[in-house]
Amino acid sequence: MKHIRSTFFLLTTLFIMASCGEDRSGEYYALIGENVWIEQIMKEHYLWYDSIPAIKETDYFAEPEDFLQKLVYTKAQNGKGDPYSYIEIKDASDAARSYLQRTSTYGFDFELMTDPTGISSHVFARILFVLPNSPASEAGLERGNWISAIGKEELTNNNYGYLMEGGNTTFARESLVFDEEGNSSWIATDTVKVAASRPVELNPFYIDTVYEVSGKKIAYMVYNEFSTGPNNQATDTEYREQMKQIFARFKGQSPDAFILDLRYNPGGYLSCATDLGSYLAPAADLGKVFCTTLYNDISDPQKIDFPLNTGLASENLNLSKLYVLTSKFTASASEAVINCLRPYIGTENVVVIGETTVGKNVAMEPYQDERYNFILWPVVAYVLNSAGQANYVNGITPDFTLSERNLISPLYPLGDTKEYLLKNTIAYITTGSMPDLPQTEEQVSKGKIIYNSLIRRSMNGIRLR
Repeated sequence: MKHIRSTFFLLTTLFIMASCGEDRSGEYYALIGENVWIEQIMKEHYLWYDSIPAIKETDYFAEPEDFLQKLVYTKAQNGKGDPYSYIEIKDASDAARSYLQRTSTYGFDFELMTDPTGISSHVFARILFVLPNSPASEAGLERGNWISAIGKEELTNNNYGYLMEGGNTTFARESLVFDEEGNSSWIATDTVKVAASRPVELNPFYIDTVYEVSGKKIAYMVYNEFSTGPNNQATDTEYREQMKQIFARFKGQSPDAFILDLRYNPGGYLSCATDLGSYLAPAADLGKVFCTTLYNDISDPQKIDFPLNTGLASENLNLSKLYVLTSKFTASASEAVINCLRPYIGTENVVVIGETTVGKNVAMEPYQDERYNFILWPVVAYVLNSAGQANYVNGITPDFTLSERNLISPLYPLGDTKEYLLKNTIAYITTGSMPDLPQTEEQVSKGKIIYNSLIRRSMNGIRLR
């Protein structure tokens, strides 16, 4: 009925314009045509198409981004709403590429906080992750470094944007030192010169290795995005082929346990998630449904099954247990891998360690019209596991809660067996207990989190194509 009213409004307006003696309908369509197209796509493909709010006549003259927000269902997902449907502007830099690959960056992620010791009013940025072959890595910046100044300016909650991009600059580093009683203080370390920011490739495979601890071979992979290749188009195959080679190496070493580190993975393509699931699932389950996309009740087809890929059997690890490291930035396709492997490996055997995840259990598809300079990405489907479940709208709760971001103690490099989450997971695999549970009061930072740059890489939902 809403669609009929909208159409009636448009036809009536056009009739009035033509009746005034001069046909100006072309000018009118030029003003509202893109929003009429957005509304049409949403009313046909949007998962919650039957809950689109009523549109006022004047709304059609809004910018497309603003108009879309007038259409989304604000009470979806148990009141969480729809923060996922969005519009992406087409440009020469291939908008589908990873954020860091199409944006000028120094190449590191950080968390900005007030003094974690609580002894001063200063603001510090702690580096969480450094991209290889970036200005940051070339300057020698490392995970765990504390930055206190940019150029000659002390770091504040107003100038931290200069840590993300800009020209040649310097960053001042400081270190925390602890006395025998555990009291902490700051000392100036050095000042590093950093080259101007630039686009940097985010190859998702940051670490893949196998440790031998207490007679066990423990495979470990840091996977930072479900992307298909440097341009991250649905038809790309470079990273999917790289994943196959990595798992062939893992298979050759016959690991006793597997740790999948998704703490910095915001999601991406469902095709990549299905591949990953196919390498990890029990071999006997290849060919069975990994996940199902469930569309609205006017779509045809209404659901599509994605099977575990039998073509990857040679690299399949035939796991009966999986350890997954998560953070509050783990989302989308990362969550789908956890949820969709549970029916096959067992909920109790997919051991989640870290923080509660984001809770993105829906998928997006792109729609575009050559007349308009944007791509519409509406929520079009739920992503269910083979048991028909996607009940993690509030995130996946870890079996063991450990937060590296709460620590005041040093952050070791990813892959270092002393690194907080990895150390505890290896200990759990080899001894059945975790040395840092529960977190002691001495370990916890007294700083207040102001900003986390990982939010720049967050994705709006699982990409279907």
